[in-house]
Amino acid sequence: MAEAAISSLLVKIGATLASEATKSAPSLLLRWISAKKELMKGINEIKDELESMQSFLRIVERLKQKDENTKTFIKQTRDLAFDIEDIIDEFTYKLGEEQGGVLPRAIKRCRNIFITWHHLSKRLKEIKINLRNIMERRMRYDMKGMENEVKHLIAVGGSKTRAESTHFVEEDDIVGIDKYRDLLLKWLKDEDEQQRQPMIISVLGMGGLGKTTLATHLYNIIKATFDACAWVAVSQSYETHDLLRQILKEFYREDPEKREVPNNIDTMDFRSLVETIRTYLQCRKYVLILDDVWSIDVMNNIKDALLNSNSKSRIVLTTRIRDVALLANKHRMFELKTLEADHSWDLFCKNAFWKSANKICPPPLEQCAKKIVEKCGGLPLAIVSIGRLLTFREQTNFEWEKVYKDLEWYLTNNESKLHGKVHDILKLSLDDLPHYLRNCFLHCSSFPEDYQIRRNSLIRLWVAEGFIEERGITMEEVAEEYLNELVHRCLLQVVYRDENGRVCECRMHDIIRVLALSESKELSFCMVYEHSRKKLQICEARRLSILSDITEYCTEDKSHLRSVLVFNNSMSNDLLKSVLRSSKFLRVLELEKAPIEKLPSEIYNLFNLHYLGLRATKIKELPRSIGKLRNLQILDTRESEIQNLPKEITELQKLRHLVLPRKLGKNIKVLVGIWRLKGLQTLGYIEATKKIVQNIEALTELREFLIIGVRTLHCADLWNSITKMNHLIDLCVECEDGGELQQLGTLRLPLPIEGLQLEGKLDKTSLPELATFFGSLTNLTRLTLKYAKLDEDTFPYLQALPALMLLYLHGAYDGMKLHFQATSFPKLKQLTIFGARNLSQVEIERGAIASLNTLQLCHCPKLKELPHGIEYLTTLRGLYIWHAVKVLVEKFRGGEGGHINDGRTKVHHVSTFFIGIEQDG
Repeated sequence: MAEAAISSLLVKIGATLASEATKSAPSLLLRWISAKKELMKGINEIKDELESMQSFLRIVERLKQKDENTKTFIKQTRDLAFDIEDIIDEFTYKLGEEQGGVLPRAIKRCRNIFITWHHLSKRLKEIKINLRNIMERRMRYDMKGMENEVKHLIAVGGSKTRAESTHFVEEDDIVGIDKYRDLLLKWLKDEDEQQRQPMIISVLGMGGLGKTTLATHLYNIIKATFDACAWVAVSQSYETHDLLRQILKEFYREDPEKREVPNNIDTMDFRSLVETIRTYLQCRKYVLILDDVWSIDVMNNIKDALLNSNSKSRIVLTTRIRDVALLANKHRMFELKTLEADHSWDLFCKNAFWKSANKICPPPLEQCAKKIVEKCGGLPLAIVSIGRLLTFREQTNFEWEKVYKDLEWYLTNNESKLHGKVHDILKLSLDDLPHYLRNCFLHCSSFPEDYQIRRNSLIRLWVAEGFIEERGITMEEVAEEYLNELVHRCLLQVVYRDENGRVCECRMHDIIRVLALSESKELSFCMVYEHSRKKLQICEARRLSILSDITEYCTEDKSHLRSVLVFNNSMSNDLLKSVLRSSKFLRVLELEKAPIEKLPSEIYNLFNLHYLGLRATKIKELPRSIGKLRNLQILDTRESEIQNLPKEITELQKLRHLVLPRKLGKNIKVLVGIWRLKGLQTLGYIEATKKIVQNIEALTELREFLIIGVRTLHCADLWNSITKMNHLIDLCVECEDGGELQQLGTLRLPLPIEGLQLEGKLDKTSLPELATFFGSLTNLTRLTLKYAKLDEDTFPYLQALPALMLLYLHGAYDGMKLHFQATSFPKLKQLTIFGARNLSQVEIERGAIASLNTLQLCHCPKLKELPHGIEYLTTLRGLYIWHAVKVLVEKFRGGEGGHINDGRTKVHHVSTFFIGIEQDG
């Protein structure tokens, strides 16, 4: 991870060298100018030196578990990177002082600045000497020799042992994956496929889920029905020649005629290996398992040997990487999930109590055993390994509770039996991470166990931390790519996706988190305080995550701290003051839900602060000194008790995301001049005024814009401003007190728009003109309308939206009949109609809303029957009717004489159907 530390540092150095403050800081003394130039030159030289170290570190980091000298070398390099980071951050901090950003102006500062720059230059020279010494040590290492050593260790130590052991799969190991087993068996046996080449099947999932176990189990069952078969483990650092040799040897080893392997196989070149395999497989139907494939290049490199043979052949890939899994034929891929609770318990009992005939947990141990199983989070590898470990323990509550309490030690300590079984297999995923993802991955372990991490918060934290490199698109877009890559590598689990399939919330599996926490602690990346530690000890970690009550804090200098995340609502004002007083270089301060009522004055000396999270705090106001935080990029005050904002907020020229509480109310004068923050990507909620709606057009970088309190006199100017926001993705406009959104015909929504929420009556006269542009909105997938007063005449205009996937009508439909025309809303997946007081009939023509998954009808008091045509909705999986009228409920209680009624017949294809009535409260 030294490489990741250097990668992050290079991003920071690049940003520092490119900053306007660095280029154009005002001059005070000629000697000071000379000193600063010398320092800048030193920083540039350090940057060049660090870049040359990266490729070397990528190789040696793979060896650190095997070689203590290498481990020491990596630690020294990382510590040096931290020292350089300290100088860079102090440099930017002093630039802030120089520009009046932090301390009061004083004549004596002119004398001290010269001393400051010389002090930093001297420190940098010392680091350059240390860096040179480290680089000289590097020359003592044979890089090619290390490359070969790494490949050997990965290939032999990683895959070989597992490759041999996986052939001995017991039936008891196949628990909770029956549906996957049956599906895979069907694909392996199916001979009706119309194809010209062997079928490629893929099994995707995080390490330890049982991909290898499942594939090997079926391989042992099915291989006799094929003319040729081979099972090969693919290492992370495979060589194409070696892989082809391994495949050929396996085919010969499993050969039913026991033919001998060609004598010259070890000296064959690539062409000879390909030709030999092709000749062997000619006219043969074969099955080939390629286990634990890490790169899409694997199939590209060996396809010439395999893909011109019998079309009834099968190639099965098991992988942790989604891009690899996508190499499979269409609809021939599935993703293994963690086991459900009952299957986890079954698997545990089979392994922990294998000596007993019934394999049942003794009642006195059951409570503790279930806690242990729950901690495994449905991961078969962990369940089996811990179960087998416990077979060697006395069956007493005392012994088992001890294992439960020390589970983290067992999973991460080299001396533990579990370490080799669980930790090493999962750590392969970490070792395979590219450098730009490693810090992002470790950062996710800073969140509490089972915490549902919001996409936007995570992305903004990564940007503020300096983990994200610029690529010609916004850093937020790059960060989202990183997030998706971690998901595709099965290192983060998706909790919720939106209708576009975009990750909205994710979490880290508990066992993966234990691994990440261990790595994070070793690398001084982050110290996580949980499990009710009372005192915050001195540590060298660059980040601090507080998950439990802390009553004491060591007040020594913590200038190494760059980030403080608080996930516990007991953070006191005094404790916060202590943290801030000793951590002047903080970049990130996240205080969500902390019960603090006032921000300490110490916070306004944090010139390097990029992220300030005050969501759901009890803070009522931000003082004028907020204007000192000139580097602030993210200010999140949503759901806080803030009642007004100072005008100094408009001095924060680097702000990218300004998230305000919706109840900020009438305190709008404080936001005059907000349009001067030209870099804003997020702005909401903001109260409409004549000045704001006229000038907000200057914010052309906005991606998310939420405005409330809109009145009739604002509409024309507001629509004109929104039309100029060419990058806008999410828009929310709310009328004041149920007013009308007029002159909609002049609104030209930006083409990137994906989500639109309008609250207020829609101007019926201009709605037809607006609808003429709906056809061009090919990205608009979410539409929420509140109190829109739609009816039979105006609703059809919405059906012109071609890409809509979610439609939410809240008190927005006043008509008696709602009619969905054939071919309307072809992509709509979720439809909610709430509070349609006059609606008595819903009619769906055949072919309408053909992709609908979920239909909700809530508070529709005159709706006495199911939608006509609901039987045409073959994709419908969930139907929910909340607060239904009694007569509609009665239609589902059973037909007269016990006959099945018409209502139930119409919805027999819907897997989840709920209908509820409120009676007597």
